Amino acid sequence: MMFYIPFWICAFAGAVIDARERRFPNELAGVCAVAALAGVWLDRGVNTALDHAGLAVIVYLALVLTESLWRRVRQAPGIGMGDAKALFALCTLDPLGGIVAFAVALLVLALSCLFTKSRSLPLLPFLVPIFAIIEVVGCTL
Repeated sequence: MMFYIPFWICAFAGAVIDARERRFPNELAGVCAVAALAGVWLDRGVNTALDHAGLAVIVYLALVLTESLWRRVRQAPGIGMGDAKALFALCTLDPLGGIVAFAVALLVLALSCLFTKSRSLPLLPFLVPIFAIIEVVGCTL
């Protein structure tokens, strides 16, 4: 359990920065992903860590390619690349939990934009707490 503390510090720091500045710094994203990989490696072994990292790469590439296509077709940004970097780190820790948290966070973000009549809001302040809830519930089941 203590293996994951650096990951959670980086993830919540990223959520705070995204809420304030609308960005997820590359350095913090990198440390977050490495902390997730190291935590899984120390907790569950090298094979599981590499499996998670491979799945995270697949999810990241699918999201970046979809976003690139969206920007080309619509001539407007969709999600930010910081959100893709964050999802990579989350999926490195828990691939299924990261994907579920991303989907739920997008839904909550859309509803929040409707209620606040805002055109856009940062995703990480929704994504990180939802992922944390999924991880806590998953550990207790």
